[in-house]
Amino acid sequence: ERMGADVMRWIYSEQVPSQNVNFGYGPANDVKRRLLTFWNSVSFLVTYANIEGFRPSWGEAPRAEKPLDRWLVVRTSELLAGATSAYERFWTPDVVGEWESFVDDVSNWYIRRSRRRFYGDDEAAFSTLWWALVQATRVIAPVMPFLAEQLWQNLVRDAADGAPASVFLAGWPEVGDSDSAL
Repeated sequence: ERMGADVMRWIYSEQVPSQNVNFGYGPANDVKRRLLTFWNSVSFLVTYANIEGFRPSWGEAPRAEKPLDRWLVVRTSELLAGATSAYERFWTPDVVGEWESFVDDVSNWYIRRSRRRFYGDDEAAFSTLWWALVQATRVIAPVMPFLAEQLWQNLVRDAADGAPASVFLAGWPEVGDSDSAL
């Protein structure tokens, strides 16, 4: 009850199977702190999207024109490629590592450097961040089903018309082309 099912799943998923599991309230609190970064990123987007009246479209990739938006689209494609490869190898420590690295990049690079764009009606910033967070939610859903479903309901189902009712009905996201020149 004090840890939560998804936190326990995360601890098990990030652990190399051949080593002992670091288990207890200390590691659980560390996991909660790391997951809070993603939660706060979603909360940031939902809050400002509601203020500005942003309504995302399901199934459309963002039309990124600014370099930072293009970078986030490419970074999201890298997450999808890395996580897909890790899942296919049944190696969840790499899934967790890829996802945590992505969340750090979204929070510390994209949101911090684009913050002012969300205080106005910058459609490109909203749609790019929304798309990236939706793909990240889909990627981590097998590891954290309860948290992913909660985020899906707040981020996608209530906001986007025509979106699947559950993250588990959305299917696996397609890996996009990588822009190596970027």
